[in-house]
Amino acid sequence: MKSKLKYILRCTLCGKEYEPDPFRLCCDEKHEPSLLRAVYANEKLEVKENLPGLFRYIDWLPVDRYLEADGKPITYQSKNLAHHLGLDHLFICFNGYWPERDAHLSTCSFKELEAFPILGRIPEDNPKTLVVASAGNTGRAFATVCSKLKIPFCLVIPEQNLSAIWSKEPFDSSCVRLIAVGGNSDYSDAIRIGKIISELEGFFPEGGAKNVARRDGMGLTVVDATVTIGEIPDHYFQAVGSGTGGISAYEANLRFLADGRFGNKKMKLHLCQNIPFTPMTDAWKAGKREITALSEIEAKKSISQVSAKVLTNRNPAYSLAGGVYEALADTDGEMYGVTNDESEKARALFEELEGIDVSPAAGVATGALIQAVEAGKIGKKDTIVLNITSGGYKRMRQDYPLHYLKPDLVFKPEEIEPDLVAERIDKQREVLTRN
Repeated sequence: MKSKLKYILRCTLCGKEYEPDPFRLCCDEKHEPSLLRAVYANEKLEVKENLPGLFRYIDWLPVDRYLEADGKPITYQSKNLAHHLGLDHLFICFNGYWPERDAHLSTCSFKELEAFPILGRIPEDNPKTLVVASAGNTGRAFATVCSKLKIPFCLVIPEQNLSAIWSKEPFDSSCVRLIAVGGNSDYSDAIRIGKIISELEGFFPEGGAKNVARRDGMGLTVVDATVTIGEIPDHYFQAVGSGTGGISAYEANLRFLADGRFGNKKMKLHLCQNIPFTPMTDAWKAGKREITALSEIEAKKSISQVSAKVLTNRNPAYSLAGGVYEALADTDGEMYGVTNDESEKARALFEELEGIDVSPAAGVATGALIQAVEAGKIGKKDTIVLNITSGGYKRMRQDYPLHYLKPDLVFKPEEIEPDLVAERIDKQREVLTRN
């Protein structure tokens, strides 16, 4: 590695290395799909307490500048839930709004951890408009942060998830635009439209799981937990949709192994999905690297029945090199299916015992932890981290009146064709890009 570079990008399949490039999402070599991984020059993490929020961990973020971020993950040792489950060392990594715990992620979601590094990595003079497709939390995070920082942004989201796009501050309509996909459209439909738009002149894609800034931002849950606890945990629980959070947790673990001061173990990944939409869980339990493809009708029927809509990505980063399958295999991991009822009971239990409301996805993760305890998969004295990926929404509504973003354009499912999308976008180009 060249000493002047903060990090390099390395292909997880062939090992080819690239210099930092905020727009590079994949390896140029002709081989199977793979993720690039950031390899940092500073192997030993130096926490910068003087930097705002999550940027205290800037050593392991692929950025050269910091932005004004209020929030970061908050890790604390559970007493009540731990006692209820009979666990001695249960730590909660809380991502959301909980002022008494000094938790100030204003969008109530760990997707804010993605937004700041991704936006901080984009050159300040970049003239193009960023495009992100979302099922809810990611879109809310980017819309809020882009509005705050005056960064041109186009969000694509299923119309049925519009209620998830809110902020405690009014959105800046001069830079944030919203496109909705109507009918019975889901997250995958939003991804399809987002891909078409991002390839048009004046736009560029965020990149999803392929963007190392997204993964290293999400990995800060494990970074904060490990720094707080003082060692790499034995077990890590998280609900997943695209699988990016699970990959991120694994990659953060690898960095701590290289650091050397926090132990030499690989924490066991416990990832979970919301029944009946469980493509990764089904593949893992069947011992398969490839996910069984569902028909459009089957997928949409399953997705319509889950309470945690943010966990419904039909094309997760599971099979490719560096993806979820490899992370689970390397950590002897587990996957769980959690019903809506189990999630709701877990949410109620968490709020009763810990004192803050959590999202359906966090309920799924808590439900998986309960399953693991009941099945004897974790020991009483093991160090466990439960990632509450989003929480404090009820508390936020109590403290602030919320503002909602309205769509600038709505597409019907049958309009998701490149030519039709391009035509409608061109007609609205002045509205949808930087004026």
